[in-house]
Amino acid sequence: MCINSTIIRTCCILIFILTSHFSYANNLKGSVKDNTNKPIEYFTVAILSQQDSSIITGGAFMDGYFEFPDLKVNKCLLQISCVGYQTITKPIDFTQSTFIDLDTIHMQNLELSEVKVFAKRPTFKQVEGRLFINVKGSSLSQAGSLFDALKRSPGIIVDNDNKISVLGKGAPIVFINNREVKNKAEIESFQSDDIASIEIDRNPSAAYSASGKAVVRIKTKKISKDQINLQVYNRNYFARKFSTQNGIQLNSKINKTTGSINYSHQNFKSKNYEDAYEINTQEYYTISNNNSTIRIPKTRKHNLFVSLNQEINKKNNLGFQYSYISDDRDQKYNADQLISKTNKKETIRKILKNTNGKNDLQTYNLNYEYRIDSLRSLSAIADYTRSKSKSDEDINEQNITKVSFLNTLLYNQNNYDIYSGKIDYKTPVLKTISLQTGIKLSKVKNNGKSISTDQDSNLENYNTEDKIDDRITAAYFTLSHKINQINIHGGLRYEYTDTEIRSSGATILDSTYIGWFPSFLINKKLSDYLDLTFSYSKKIDRPSFNELSTDVSYFDSLSYGVGNPAIKPSINHNIDVTLGLIHGLSVNMGYRYEKNARIMGAINDNTNPDIVKYTPVNINKAEYLSANIDYNYSGKKLNSTISLLGEKPFMDIPYLGEIRKIRKASWYFQINNDYSITERTSIFANFYYNSKSEELMTQYDRTYKLSLGFNTFFFDKKLQLSLLANDILNSSDNAWEDKYGNITAGSIPDHDNTWVRFSIQYNFNDFKGGASKKSASESELNRL
Repeated sequence: MCINSTIIRTCCILIFILTSHFSYANNLKGSVKDNTNKPIEYFTVAILSQQDSSIITGGAFMDGYFEFPDLKVNKCLLQISCVGYQTITKPIDFTQSTFIDLDTIHMQNLELSEVKVFAKRPTFKQVEGRLFINVKGSSLSQAGSLFDALKRSPGIIVDNDNKISVLGKGAPIVFINNREVKNKAEIESFQSDDIASIEIDRNPSAAYSASGKAVVRIKTKKISKDQINLQVYNRNYFARKFSTQNGIQLNSKINKTTGSINYSHQNFKSKNYEDAYEINTQEYYTISNNNSTIRIPKTRKHNLFVSLNQEINKKNNLGFQYSYISDDRDQKYNADQLISKTNKKETIRKILKNTNGKNDLQTYNLNYEYRIDSLRSLSAIADYTRSKSKSDEDINEQNITKVSFLNTLLYNQNNYDIYSGKIDYKTPVLKTISLQTGIKLSKVKNNGKSISTDQDSNLENYNTEDKIDDRITAAYFTLSHKINQINIHGGLRYEYTDTEIRSSGATILDSTYIGWFPSFLINKKLSDYLDLTFSYSKKIDRPSFNELSTDVSYFDSLSYGVGNPAIKPSINHNIDVTLGLIHGLSVNMGYRYEKNARIMGAINDNTNPDIVKYTPVNINKAEYLSANIDYNYSGKKLNSTISLLGEKPFMDIPYLGEIRKIRKASWYFQINNDYSITERTSIFANFYYNSKSEELMTQYDRTYKLSLGFNTFFFDKKLQLSLLANDILNSSDNAWEDKYGNITAGSIPDHDNTWVRFSIQYNFNDFKGGASKKSASESELNRL
């Protein structure tokens, strides 16, 4: 704790020293509106030389606001352009003041007789290694839910369970309006037309949690004038089972107060098939365990999010958010099991399981921002999360061969309390250097219980209680500097982790470790057609609390799952080179070295080698080489994005007394097409292909997915109707096989992923999503 105190004191002293005034570069900002006083949705601004009108810098902006915080000129020309409006050019003079606020600039419509401008907006651009995706005004805004928009975004993969990953990087940290999101259930409360833009950062700096291999930042639209907006929607899913989703969003802006309420209710049902197998090779015999399973899950979910934001004055802003997620799940499980043991008669078993589970997540968040001036700001976030989950599993096993029965009841319960707080401060240093620094504290406490009871004898097989106490202290700083056309960013993050786990009164883990996580990025604009970025970062992948817990998950009579308190965190070193090329083409090449990589290994039970235990294990190292290409074509009516990823792993896995050398290269291809038939009606087609691949000990079969749909609008685009046919070839299920130690395990699934969805959505007033998700505990919640 002395180390923690020293770090906190040092950061506080640093922040105090840095709050003194520094001189800084010139700053220019303003807002752009049309002649009806509405903000211009999309426009470009260029800073030109007064001598020859050559371009010094520039960019594309949205929602009627632009800012250039670091101009190195005393006099220049400002040029604002937008399709359908007259171009505006203004002289700018910084000799009297280094900060100029132009307030509101009005653009005049071009008088075109019987001519309508109708073209697709470019979907993405690459800036300093990050991919910026425009949603507002593009076909992505009509996708449906936010998950639907992410599925059709280049460089992002969303699987059938709505798990988000970035090509070549894995699961990202997700931000909405510069604040971390709790979990994917909160993302479900947003619709695609709430979103202004999506940004993908494949190698985030030390300013972000060291557990984040990638970052996805989502920006929502802003409410620009005082009004009350309402949106209602309904979605019906037709598959093996019928499912529905309904929602309502209400937001308003009154003077300086902005508020929103999002509520959705889901009733999902499905029917899934799966053939699974295990081959357990012992010295003198082999056991083969084959299961043919039918699962029928039912999920009822309530999702409520409330946000209130108060602009106290131009410099001070206060916000409050509350979210509540209730998730009730029931599942019927019916499996036929065939057990074959060398030189013994086959055993046939039938397993029936009924599972009832409930999860409740509540979060209270308070955040404050103090904008000292245009270049300096101080922000603070504090939140508390309460997560409660429990499940009952009634298991009936019938040994048909031996004519015997076994009835077991499993009960699991976990109650998590999460406290988090963070402070961030931004300021310029020595005119040309920008500094960002901050600290974060988090604490996680859990009381868990796991009980197994033989229902025939009413005797307990086991009764364990787990207690988890996890603390993380973090501090960081980043420095940014621009020299001519070269941008340099560097940073260092410190994280102190203290984890204690007790099971039934005994300490099974008492771990304390310190990590230093540097990051570095250099960007050079070589020409108007070539932009080069090199970046490096060190990251940590901490075990989830399920991986550490001693809770037991029953699979069948010969297999179960349990955590491993002795599992080590994985350390990652990431190197990326990104090229931004002409005509919407971006190329990324990466190398990743992973020490103590974690896998869910199948090993023998300590007391009975015939039983397979699935538990996390470490392997010494894993290496990956990858190359990723993103391309965007935007025509008058057709918009198309293409993503291509190639990856080659390097790792060694022990199997049957030998070493398996994993070297098989794999590739991923994704194409999203949108064609506008009219201004109100469009059709789209999305396709991806994933080749056979190897990741750690697992071999995956190839998968591919084709989805088709259309959108149309009525009543001045207030009413939207859409139809989506998902995975029409029924080919997105991923069969897999593990080979580790002396056990081979695999699965051939056939899940309920082929469905047709009909959606209807109505917007009262000019609906704009204005909610802001705010959190300081994203990393901790991901580990739940």
